[in-house]
Amino acid sequence: MADHLLRALGLEGRVRAVAAVTTDTAEELRRIHDPSPQVAAAVARVATGALLLAALLEKVTTREPVLTLEIDGGGPAGRLIATASPAGWVRAAVANPRASTPKPPDAPLTVAGVVGTSGQLTVTRDPGVGEPYRGVVPLRTSEIATDLAHYLDGSEQHPTAVVLGVRVLPQGRVGHSGGLLLQILPGVSEDEAQELAGRVRALRGVTERLLHGEGPRQWFAQLFPGGVWILDQIAVEFRCGCSEGRVETALKLLGSQEIREIIEHSHERTTELTCGFCHTSYTVPIGRLKVLLEEVEAEQRALN
Repeated sequence: MADHLLRALGLEGRVRAVAAVTTDTAEELRRIHDPSPQVAAAVARVATGALLLAALLEKVTTREPVLTLEIDGGGPAGRLIATASPAGWVRAAVANPRASTPKPPDAPLTVAGVVGTSGQLTVTRDPGVGEPYRGVVPLRTSEIATDLAHYLDGSEQHPTAVVLGVRVLPQGRVGHSGGLLLQILPGVSEDEAQELAGRVRALRGVTERLLHGEGPRQWFAQLFPGGVWILDQIAVEFRCGCSEGRVETALKLLGSQEIREIIEHSHERTTELTCGFCHTSYTVPIGRLKVLLEEVEAEQRALN
């Protein structure tokens, strides 16, 4: 089943629903970062969660809206970050991909141990117009789905359920990955909400459904037996978008002091910078760094 995302409305438009299959994308992230099984699951959940939340953004200008999730729980994996677009692309990175914690052989794979439980979740929404909006909430479980639901409950004032699932095979590959987001809008009665919650529990996890060949359309059919309105379906993929130009822009954002230190500590005629999302390396000549330093200092003088 190719990776894809569906947006839909259920209960006559009173429930917003987003569901995604992200198996190939999660496996590509695993291939890039070569993480431990626990970190592979954590990265896949963060990436899938970013896609689900990004699907709630509406394109209002010619500039593409994007959403970024950052999780810093103080665990051995360090900071996890994922950026996604309603267009279906996502990229993700983790500070310490080989981190792991002890796990009994038959115990289910959990991610809270490597993520850590004493930190925060940061969501940055850039709608493509105006200034980005940044929200921060404390981590609750660090299994990510509950944390995202807690954030949405507070930020949008709509009860939200988030389900994320990742199955990592014994060989280390990602076997299945996907997620589901349901947001209750005004007009849903308490009885309807409870009945929908029961159907969500009856799904028994998206990875089990994926294992049996079911996807978002089948999930929606079970969740909304009275019918569902599919708004759109988009392909999901990993995409980084880094380039030499963006690397130079990032260098300039570091400021003059950081650029000067890179030049001073470089013992070669070039310095190499590696993208944290796709691990592509870019070689920047020292001469070019000096030009960038001059540009930054000239901009600083103009501001002063």
